[in-house]
Amino acid sequence: MEMEREEEIRGLAYKIWEQEGYPQGHDIEHWLYAEAIWQEKHRPKSKIKQSKPPKRTKSRKTAAGETEL
Repeated sequence: MEMEREEEIRGLAYKIWEQEGYPQGHDIEHWLYAEAIWQEKHRPKSKIKQSKPPKRTKSRKTAAGETEL
């Protein structure tokens, strides 16, 4: 599993290096950027919980002359 991960990151870093025109001395930047892309791609998907509306409660009955606030 670790070897597959490194191979994928290496490939991504190489593509980044190519896209930037083969600059020298940026290998660590390219690796870290590729690693971040890999991690985002393999991040577990979390389900977004939808909040439920609050339950409505029945109002209490009031005495004849009282008003409900």
